[in-house]
Amino acid sequence: MYLRQSASRARLREAETARRNRAEIVKALSTGEVSRRDLFRWGVFTAGGALALTHGLSPFAPSRVEAAVPTGAPPSPLWGVLPFTQRMPRLALQKPLPLIPKERGAEVDLVFPGGTMEPDARRLSWHTDFTASKGTKFVNPLTGKGPLEGRPPGEYFAQQRWREYLPKAAYVSTLSDPSPRYDVRFHPGLPVQGRNKLWTFGPGRNVAGRPIPPLIKARYGEPLIFRHYNALPTKYGDNGGFGSNSQATHNHNGHNASTGDGASNAHFFPGQFYDYHWTTTLARADAINTGATDRRASGPDGKGGLIQVPGDFRELQGSLWFHDHRFFYTAENVYKGHLGALNYYSGPDRGNEVLNDGVNLRLPSGSLLDWGNIDFDVNLMISDAAWDGDGQLFFDIFDTHGFLGDRALVNLAYKPFFEVIPRKYRFRILAAGMARFWKFALVNQANQLVPMT
Repeated sequence: MYLRQSASRARLREAETARRNRAEIVKALSTGEVSRRDLFRWGVFTAGGALALTHGLSPFAPSRVEAAVPTGAPPSPLWGVLPFTQRMPRLALQKPLPLIPKERGAEVDLVFPGGTMEPDARRLSWHTDFTASKGTKFVNPLTGKGPLEGRPPGEYFAQQRWREYLPKAAYVSTLSDPSPRYDVRFHPGLPVQGRNKLWTFGPGRNVAGRPIPPLIKARYGEPLIFRHYNALPTKYGDNGGFGSNSQATHNHNGHNASTGDGASNAHFFPGQFYDYHWTTTLARADAINTGATDRRASGPDGKGGLIQVPGDFRELQGSLWFHDHRFFYTAENVYKGHLGALNYYSGPDRGNEVLNDGVNLRLPSGSLLDWGNIDFDVNLMISDAAWDGDGQLFFDIFDTHGFLGDRALVNLAYKPFFEVIPRKYRFRILAAGMARFWKFALVNQANQLVPMT
């Protein structure tokens, strides 16, 4: 699909013209100027979902420069940058905030630490209070319109089983454009990305994050609030060519209610926050091990012991992620940087390689902390990307099945290296691309396979 850099100038120019035409369509879709239905009606997409074989648009259309071959797509230039010439960034570890329960009539609210100025976390959205005040209180502080919390109001979007899975800690993060504060590059030798080419998470309220995905450490027995602030531009068109400024965050494969876990139609807008309720519960908690007597169904207590929980220990999860779930824009928003890693720790998967209690599997990690050591437990978020002739990230449309980039990224860095010492490591490998199927392997310098389990 992608042309070689050695292709003739005429072929590269032809492919670039088609790509720019597709970029105009992506831009129009992202701002709502046109709909996907419009594209089908106009014949831009066929009934089967493929981009129409139109020269100057489809990369599959026959080239007019060279007969009997497709137009193709222009390769992402590297400007002489070589693989494995930059250090791999470790994910940005986030810090939890303790929550204090506070009774309020029949409700129990959760108070954030003093000085954070965070509104309490509640079972019912603050949107409910906004509606009750007829829109005079609890207003979006950025726009002055609408509620400050993006979660819809009332019982239908209440946090489910709130008291049973009452959050004990919270992570507060802000999704924003990192470029005003940081030089956003995929490699020191590649161009700086322009405004709103990437949107990434920062720690806390209205804090710009580095262009590195975050890492959240969770444990069974400690339900969480993930408070996501939307600090994206208020104008739809200020999106660097693709992506939506309204977002919805999903804990992928977590056992949570959709109302507090990124229902695809429950997106929220710039200036608002959304409280996601991550229960960290085990599957079948209502049917198996209901008395929480199985020590394997547990999480670390931070003191060398275990917090035993109901559920089936065979359903324990360890390596998850969270990402955008916005209807119609999931692929674009995730590709743009709305993603992060979630390490779930349990009795068997404690993140402590020396503690031997008959339950802990002592997987490679470290031993300084009671749980959650990541010295030798490494998250690798692998994705594919593409950029234009100026080095600017872009999202393309080949068909309705997804977009494949031609450059591999690890933790949003182009082909980095990672220094190790001679010992066992654990790699949590996540295929974070939106459409590509990957086959991973470890090889040595002689290109020989290295065993891994």
